[in-house]
Amino acid sequence: MVTIDGLTTKQVEMLDTMWNIDSAEDYTEWKETLNSTDRKMVILLEEMIILAELDNLQDDECDRARDYLSMIAEASK
Repeated sequence: MVTIDGLTTKQVEMLDTMWNIDSAEDYTEWKETLNSTDRKMVILLEEMIILAELDNLQDDECDRARDYLSMIAEASK
């Protein structure tokens, strides 16, 4: 689950809209209907989602690496 703190009400509403679009084609069509300011906000929100997800993946990988190192340390005792 992606969590992004500090969003405005409008950004949350925009994300809700983004999540509820069924296909990539519909998403692209919807995005093209936005004015310049809203389109920039959507692009920023997309980037924030990507960064949050990358952060989650990195945390998962670090946790997994720590687990492996702990197992190796225990096995070598």
